[in-house]
Amino acid sequence: MEKDTTNDIGYFLLTNTSHKDDLAAIRSWKNLRVAFVSDEVWVRDFTPTQIKSVEVKSIPYKTLYQSKNSKLHLLDSLLPERNIPSFLWTPIERALPIALPSFNHNFFGIQEKVPIKLVPTETEADAVAMIASLSDMKAYLETAPAIRLQKLSWAVLNRNDAIILGKPLLPIVGETFWNRNGHLLPTGYDFQLPILSRYIQYKINPDSMYWVMWNKNDTHFLLPKKDIEPLTLSSFRMTYLKIGKIRS
Repeated sequence: MEKDTTNDIGYFLLTNTSHKDDLAAIRSWKNLRVAFVSDEVWVRDFTPTQIKSVEVKSIPYKTLYQSKNSKLHLLDSLLPERNIPSFLWTPIERALPIALPSFNHNFFGIQEKVPIKLVPTETEADAVAMIASLSDMKAYLETAPAIRLQKLSWAVLNRNDAIILGKPLLPIVGETFWNRNGHLLPTGYDFQLPILSRYIQYKINPDSMYWVMWNKNDTHFLLPKKDIEPLTLSSFRMTYLKIGKIRS
């Protein structure tokens, strides 16, 4: 830990110690430092992008400040409210350690539970999967060049929808996903505690036999990798026929 000697150090967040668990969404930002004073938690060194991010906006019961001329102003306010605090600061990942609970190794989440929550994120990543309707796929595939499908695979989910995997995805309407350590998360979302993504994957998919697909409401389902096959017009027509979409 170190003593702060800087006058103007950018952006600050203040919350109560009873709400420190709400800081989990920003714990992975290694540039941040934290101080505990009485019943207050102070966080500093946000970048301008971070202070306006979805992750910070989603934290309840907070007060945001910006330092100007050795004073703290409420964010976007011209009037100073207090002096810049002089505390002992420590890196956020050290100040807010994550204690992993012991799990029942036979049943995931029955005796001890870790709340798994998806939250909006400003992380940018390429979509590698999409769920689309079979009717939209049919309309596109009937005229698409074969080379356009070479890097794609697919599997039927139900009588109406299928999942497509690979890049680039088809230019049709669908819900897209990105890959996070074997989890297929809706694009624009990440785990509230990203550091646990590998652990969650290990607990629910230890043999890596499935893609773990997540919905925005924090539920998931397992997609067997053995059910996925290369996407071709012929494979699509055969499957489409089998499920009764086309009558011979």
